[in-house]
Amino acid sequence: MAGKSTFLRTAGINTVLALCGAPVCAQYMKVSVMTILSYMRIKDSLNESTSTFKAELDRLQMLLTAVESDTKIFFLIDEMLRGTNSVDKYLGSKAVIERLISKKGVGMVATHDLQIAELEKKYPAYIRNFYFDIQVVNGEMLFDYKMKHGECKTFNASLLLKQIGIDVGGK
Repeated sequence: MAGKSTFLRTAGINTVLALCGAPVCAQYMKVSVMTILSYMRIKDSLNESTSTFKAELDRLQMLLTAVESDTKIFFLIDEMLRGTNSVDKYLGSKAVIERLISKKGVGMVATHDLQIAELEKKYPAYIRNFYFDIQVVNGEMLFDYKMKHGECKTFNASLLLKQIGIDVGGK
């Protein structure tokens, strides 16, 4: 809701526009010729008997293979491995990110996983955390849609759950 997925899509669209020589939504943009790969809105397929998780694995394999064989890839990953449990999601996401780093991959990853944000400490030359913040005024969430450096410390899911009568406590 704060804008992570929209930001990734906008970055991808602006990159495509720039590569076509078209105007972009930016004060300044400089890009090299590259292939853009996305991992967004991955869904299951009843027709192909493919679960969400299997579809995610297929997309990750395609992305990793491309990054390993071509240095001119720009990847956009939105909420990796959401089709599995939280432990496997974290471990798998961490392993994928570390593999991308080892292959000098260039791209953006959006996640809600606070443990993944900790990777910035281990790989400061490769990872920079950014977030979109919310302000809560009189119990209502307000978005400024401005990207800030660091880790997000505001948990809007707790606020949204409270709005429908579920108090998770502590937040």
